[in-house]
Amino acid sequence: MEGLNTDCRCLWMDLNELQKNWHELGKIDPLWAILTSPDRKGGKWDVEEFFATGRDEVAATMHSAQSLGLPHRRETALDFGCGVGRVTQALCAWFERCCGVDIAPSMIELARQYNTHGGRCSYLLNAYDDLRDVSGDSFDLVYSNIVLQHMEPRYSTTYIREFVRVMRPGGLVVFQIPDHAVEASEDAPKGAPLSGVQGAHGPMPDSGFCAELSGYPEAIRAAAGAKVALPVTVRNLGQCVWPSLGDNQRNYMVQLGNHWFTPEGERVVWDDGRQPLPCDVPPDAQIQMVVAVTAPQSPGRYIVELDMVQEGVVWFKDKSSLPALVQVEVEPAPAAVAADPPRMEMYGVQRNTVIDVLTSGGAAVLEIRDNGFAGPTWVGYQYFATKS
Repeated sequence: MEGLNTDCRCLWMDLNELQKNWHELGKIDPLWAILTSPDRKGGKWDVEEFFATGRDEVAATMHSAQSLGLPHRRETALDFGCGVGRVTQALCAWFERCCGVDIAPSMIELARQYNTHGGRCSYLLNAYDDLRDVSGDSFDLVYSNIVLQHMEPRYSTTYIREFVRVMRPGGLVVFQIPDHAVEASEDAPKGAPLSGVQGAHGPMPDSGFCAELSGYPEAIRAAAGAKVALPVTVRNLGQCVWPSLGDNQRNYMVQLGNHWFTPEGERVVWDDGRQPLPCDVPPDAQIQMVVAVTAPQSPGRYIVELDMVQEGVVWFKDKSSLPALVQVEVEPAPAAVAADPPRMEMYGVQRNTVIDVLTSGGAAVLEIRDNGFAGPTWVGYQYFATKS
């Protein structure tokens, strides 16, 4: 499930949807989905050239590993998000046995077809939010590149913790993940820190739960079950900074969300869409946001209530902040609706959070390098860690 993509989308993608998208990408244009060079789209990757990029990448990684004096042994290597085995096969030149793990059945099937190393190279389909089928302390090298960036932080941080668990003492973990989007820093309110610079670890004071929402449409039409993007201008009228990043379980971060009601006030859907803050928002600062809401399946008239929430704490409305109300006329869905094309999501995890996840799992961080694999619109890093 490798991939290089610079498009930052707004919607959160759960693990089932992630698997569905990458399974479809594996059937449509697998090599381009892994390395998205514009001139290779449409099956234009030469297979040998494609796998040669994996050999070059692994050679550079092992050169860095040698400078660190790790891993102590070269018996086993794990390639997380292996795709069709571009890196997994390359690792076979350096390790006795290599295993590739991926969420997409189509990618695993192709990886097995491309395998030229027999039983030394194996592949595992893993659709869990952890690595439960992999034994602890079993790999000398755990490697992942341009993979974690395509999944929500709640998943990527869990997998990072699993990397440490399955790494042998004296082994090496090497992975890449973006930190934050460049656009977020450019659009951030003056004086506001970048997204996730300071993760929140508890509720805000009551004086922080006050927002002004404006700039949204008063009324819209939508097909049943359709996703609709609603623009909202959000101003912090509270007396403390709204945190854009919470703890490892995503508690305490402030987000924009929505609920659906009938015109009579009866609840239809609670907790529909979510849009995280692009940055920490200080008092009196204003930002532009877009939240994706999903229309109910039954046609009729509804009201979308837009509100801010501190995750795991409370909706701002419950602290007397005024939500925004949008009237929606939901129309019957078209008789035949084309399936949404598979897509690649992009997510970042702030460096301090990554370090906390590694060290809390028992790892020692050896080196953090600037990394541009996520594309020019992201700031990213490559991490090297071990455990004793």
